[in-house]
Amino acid sequence: MAMRPAPLLRWLVIAALLTSVVGVPLIFREEFIAVSDRILAAADERPVAAAVLIASALTLDVFLPVPNGVTNTLAGAAFGFVVGTLVIWVGLMGASLAGYALGRWAARPLAARLLGADDLEKAHKLAERAGPITLIVSRFVPILCEVTVIAAGIAGMTFGRFALVIALANFGAAMLFAAIGAAAVESASADLLMLGAIGVPLAAWLGWQGTERWRARHAR
Repeated sequence: MAMRPAPLLRWLVIAALLTSVVGVPLIFREEFIAVSDRILAAADERPVAAAVLIASALTLDVFLPVPNGVTNTLAGAAFGFVVGTLVIWVGLMGASLAGYALGRWAARPLAARLLGADDLEKAHKLAERAGPITLIVSRFVPILCEVTVIAAGIAGMTFGRFALVIALANFGAAMLFAAIGAAAVESASADLLMLGAIGVPLAAWLGWQGTERWRARHAR
């Protein structure tokens, strides 16, 4: 029988990922705002290159700990609500389709190596139980949003069903982040920028954790 990762190690990995996704912008708030200003200025000078870079970063999020909330919010700030929504949606779709393909065709061994056997098994069971609902509610949750698209592929969800559900879910997430980013620029509000970069992902992750604990208590 294969040995499972020690719980302490698993939680250390999760903590490290959350720190990179949520904690870094919060700890280095002033630096984050300064970097954001430079990125927005660069987007004004070379909008196409900036759009490609943002969409590519979001696509790579399924493999790397890219701070999704930060990237999404900056896209809305750089391009406004309409174009920002499109750029974010393209990037999220790239990540979702790559994750689905990884789960469906690269199969469990490679996916388990990237995610960890325990987390993957948990996500797999969750995907089988809830299906599209899990894909929708996970769009705002760091880590879970990547895990669930891979689990959908492993669970054998048909591609047409997956593509339809994930396209609509990603579009809703893209609209929210683009709206926050665009509003932050219009009102010159650093607090709104931080809300999108940190507040939304953190609240979603805490909500997921609370839901999982509630389910665990009532399953006993």
